[in-house]
Formats: sequence, structure tokens, C-alpha cells
Amino acid sequence: MSLTKRQEAYCQNVAEGLDDLEAMAAAGYKAKNQANAERSLKNLKDNEAIQQRITELRAINLLETGQSTDGEDAEVVELVSALHFFQTIYKNPAKSMKDRITCATMAIQYEEPKPAPIGKKEQGKIDAKTATNKGKFSTLSNQQDLLTSGTTQ
Repeated sequence: MSLTKRQEAYCQNVAEGLDDLEAMAAAGYKAKNQANAERSLKNLKDNEAIQQRITELRAINLLETGQSTDGEDAEVVELVSALHFFQTIYKNPAKSMKDRITCATMAIQYEEPKPAPIGKKEQGKIDAKTATNKGKFSTLSNQQDLLTSGTTQ
């Protein structure tokens, strides 16, 4: 599900370090009173897509600047998994094609795992089963139906 412009602005404001209510106001959310503001804030915090986007933006800021919004160094802070980070980069059309291709090649091994090879015993069992289904070694239960004549005596 894609985010609306207002939701995206809220995510960017939170990722930059603004307070939640300040981020809502800066994004264009309007509330009649404190209860409405808190209800809107709860809805934003419960939305999983919004929380993932905030995490992505924080990770991107962390990698670009070397510091999180709290001023911590980038050495130990882990905001997203490597796969999620690579997916974010290669799906972003604003990034260069070289970066997108590099990230896609890194992520594909986790998105599409290659099947495990079949051993000799397993291959022998598959070959034996195939041989009993058709051909001269087929078992009685796998024989073709006999053609019956439509004439009666």
C-alpha cells in the first residue's frame, strides 16, 4: 500500500527528529482538540506501512550522515535488515541505475533461494517411479486401459 502525500510528509518529519505531534502539524494534519490529535497520532503509529517508511528514512539518513536523529554513531545502530535495505534502494527510481542493480543482485539470493540439489538415492527413486508408470516396466495398476470393442455378440 502506498502512502499519501501527507503520510509521507509525516514520515519524513519524524525521521528528521521532530516530535510526533509537531511532525503531524508540519505534514498538514489538523485537529480540533487534543483528543482528536492523539487519535490521529495513534492511527499513524498503528499503521505498519508508515512505521516501515519511518525506519527506512532513518536508515537512509543514518547511512548518508553517519549519525542517527538521536546523535548516535552509525557503527552499532541497526535500524533495518540488510534485505529490507536493499529492497528499499532497488525499488527507489530516484537512485542511480548502477546502485539499484547492485542492490538487486545482493537481494535476489535472499528473495529467490536456489533449490537444494537432489542426491543419487533420491534421483534413483524418482527414476524408478517414472519407469513403473509407463513403458515395459509399468505395474498392473499403471497399465493403459484395454480397448474394448463396441460390438456385442
